[in-house]
Amino acid sequence: DVAALSELHDDDAVPTVFRWEHGGRQVYITGTFNGWSRQIPMHRSGNDFTYIHNLKRGKHAFKFIVDDEWRFAPDQPTVADIEGRINNFIDVTDFKAYVGDRDFERERQAAECGVGLVPPRGGGGRAEAGGTDMEDTDGKVAAAAKDRDGEVFSVTVPDLDEYTKEPPPLPPHLRHIILNKPPQLQDTAALPVPQHVALNHLYCTAIKDNMMVLGITQRYKTKFCTTVYYSPCT
Repeated sequence: DVAALSELHDDDAVPTVFRWEHGGRQVYITGTFNGWSRQIPMHRSGNDFTYIHNLKRGKHAFKFIVDDEWRFAPDQPTVADIEGRINNFIDVTDFKAYVGDRDFERERQAAECGVGLVPPRGGGGRAEAGGTDMEDTDGKVAAAAKDRDGEVFSVTVPDLDEYTKEPPPLPPHLRHIILNKPPQLQDTAALPVPQHVALNHLYCTAIKDNMMVLGITQRYKTKFCTTVYYSPCT
């Protein structure tokens, strides 16, 4: 949409990911962000659907249309309108954009200024880093130390929960691959223009009938080329 593209340069625009994780074959979304004017198709990945929209700061109500049925997501905040109909809503009034890791910047600045370990004075078992003493236990430095690149190393044993956490979810924009989209009705041999973030990623399907399917999309100037590999699992 032209309106959505113009919002990309607006400081008040908040990129927001909408999710529908309750099944369905075709899922659309609409809400106050477009005046309930039209139903926008959501991108499918497996049984989940996502859509990214730049919202104006404030509160927005929205609802999903799943297989021609108006529904709200029960696992997301809800609000009732003046007629008693239940919609989902989201509040992006106080959204703060991520501007970088301040700790990382401080570490890099410290490395550029030459802050590092100072040899211990005399024969004592103490070392100094940036003027701060560090305890020595059994000949090992117990506190963290920085190398030239600002990396921090320590002897802290990771918590067991760090090994049992679920892996991070796949970013939603990487699910918008053209291999998951139906062909155009006008020309079934033509594929839609892929998003640039999906280029040079190797995608694979679940093994079915002893066959694995791999796909990758690459770009050369203004041309896009998608290659599909079929590999038998024997």
